[in-house]
Amino acid sequence: MRHLHQAPLAAVLVPLLLTGCPGLLGNTTAGGDTDTTTTTDGPPPTTAPDLTTTGFMLECYPGTQRCDPKNPGVVQECKDTGLAWESLPCIGLEECVEESNEGTASCVGPCEKLSNQTSVGCEFLAIRMNSFNFEDTDKDVLIVGNTDTTNTAQVQLYFTPNNSFTEEPLFEPVLLAPGESHIFDVVNETLKGYTAFRTGGVFRVESDVPVTAYLHSALNNTASNDSSMLLPTKTLRQDYVIASYPGFADPMKPDEINGRPSYFNVIAVEDGTTVEWVAPRDTAAQGVLVPAVPAGEKGTITLNRFDVLQVGSSSATNMDMITHDLSGTVVSADKPIWVMGATECAFVPFNVGYCNHLQEQMIPLEYWGKKYVGPHSPSRAMEKHYWRIYAGKDGVTVTIESNDAGVKIPPLTLVKRGDWKEIEVPHDASLIFTATGPILPVQYLTGGKAADNIGDPAMYQMIAVEQWLNRYVVVTGIGYDLNYAQVIRKKGSADVTINGQTVTGWYLINGTGADNQWEVADYQLMDGAEARSYVAESTDPFNIVVLGYQPGIPSSAYAYPGGMNLKKIYVP
Repeated sequence: MRHLHQAPLAAVLVPLLLTGCPGLLGNTTAGGDTDTTTTTDGPPPTTAPDLTTTGFMLECYPGTQRCDPKNPGVVQECKDTGLAWESLPCIGLEECVEESNEGTASCVGPCEKLSNQTSVGCEFLAIRMNSFNFEDTDKDVLIVGNTDTTNTAQVQLYFTPNNSFTEEPLFEPVLLAPGESHIFDVVNETLKGYTAFRTGGVFRVESDVPVTAYLHSALNNTASNDSSMLLPTKTLRQDYVIASYPGFADPMKPDEINGRPSYFNVIAVEDGTTVEWVAPRDTAAQGVLVPAVPAGEKGTITLNRFDVLQVGSSSATNMDMITHDLSGTVVSADKPIWVMGATECAFVPFNVGYCNHLQEQMIPLEYWGKKYVGPHSPSRAMEKHYWRIYAGKDGVTVTIESNDAGVKIPPLTLVKRGDWKEIEVPHDASLIFTATGPILPVQYLTGGKAADNIGDPAMYQMIAVEQWLNRYVVVTGIGYDLNYAQVIRKKGSADVTINGQTVTGWYLINGTGADNQWEVADYQLMDGAEARSYVAESTDPFNIVVLGYQPGIPSSAYAYPGGMNLKKIYVP
């Protein structure tokens, strides 16, 4: 926001008043004495004073500002004489915005005009994730999509190298027309080991028009990978709960059980950020920089801007999945932080192959809700479906209903923040979650061996009903024959279109009460010979999840929520 200079009012009014209206200097009494003159503080009036008795009629009050009535891209400021307006054009995509009752106006760009916080924004962060890739050349990518309907976005990728505080631009800025997307390569060394610390190695994307961003680790269907929705930097907060899954277990090679660890990452966005975590399992150390922390105790570290922390599980080699899982770790900071929950390679369920990388940028607790619709992932074979429900506060009770009459799940009570419960439901069973406090349901796709060798594990957070949007721009991965946009809406809502085509093929998830009826459609997208952009929109709020898996290739799958509103629902 650019505020323009306001001229001093006295420059014109004092001379005018002295020469044309001397009585205004004070009220003269019969005895010749004058009363004192009183003034009041406050903004200057926005209408011109009537000085017709002096021979002057001002056009405007000197120094006041307004938007040009004929041009929204121009700020007008009243000249010192008060007799005319001076026009001051805004720059680029800026438009004039008047500040109510203040007599001021300013030039505001599209990013500053965002009235509601959503996953659409103008700045995002990413790192290359620690995943189990067969080739280190399998690239992570950051995909940016322009959600604006009229403006072209100029997008720039920046990088702060490892062990550096100096950010530098990568390549030239990219121009994206409305609905277009671009793939930026995220090429850098990964953070190896269970726990690690590094200064730098952070990618930052910046746009002059609000966009969406997604991290694919990796992009191609040639590796262990997953995808995640990224949240704008300005929407990051201080309190999180980690969703993850234990690293894979091979009974034939028990010494390798913890070689693909459950972990989380933190990026500091401000200097002097104190980060704390309390994990349900032991976490590993990294030299003297990051301490080893026993289960249930508090770990602490201070980070500066673009320091990157990775904390991994540190359990004895055994076949007990619980000892290798950092799910439910409570992470907090005194300043906003970027947090990713992940597993280098996980079996889902724990003893069923194949393993796949899992990742999600964790949604801050402020944005968790009490009501979620949880459709089963698009069917592959006769696979079962796995969920974890995480508590955002102490003492939350969760009621779960299903479209499958045979699924009866007693109410769950989660005693403290970070507690979670895993549930397994039959093939094609969908769920509705209703809670007494903030929760986060996360769905985990099964391994290929449980799904006729179609796809592999992935995890994705569900979005609270209160946080649904009317419009999304999403992008598919590369090399997947089966790509889906899973669309969720309230029964009877307006049509949803994807790239102009009306979505059909809805099935019902009916809960208790007339206001608890939902519809889901698994809308198949084009195969993934290349990454493709899709615009989904409706006049009513809805939700969308993007998924992909490949028949006959059991080593890869991806899934991520397509976007969300980010209004504050809960105070941690």
